[in-house]
Amino acid sequence: MFHHSKILVWYQVASQKILLGEAVNDHSLDAISMWLSAPEEGEQATSLGYRISLFDDDGREIAGKAVSMLTADAFLSGRNMPV
Repeated sequence: MFHHSKILVWYQVASQKILLGEAVNDHSLDAISMWLSAPEEGEQATSLGYRISLFDDDGREIAGKAVSMLTADAFLSGRNMPV
């Protein structure tokens, strides 16, 4: 079973990735549940914009998706995810 340790929030412009921050798994947060509950943006956002990536304990990226600016902000501020 994977132990999901963190979610990175970043912004992609052309081929550049700008790291905005991370949400770390601790005793009160479940990173996989947070990642799964984040609404994914449509096809137009697949190449540019805000994205989140889920990493395991070994530092390997195991999943990623495009998200809205509001979702990215919610991850960075620690607020509940927008529906």
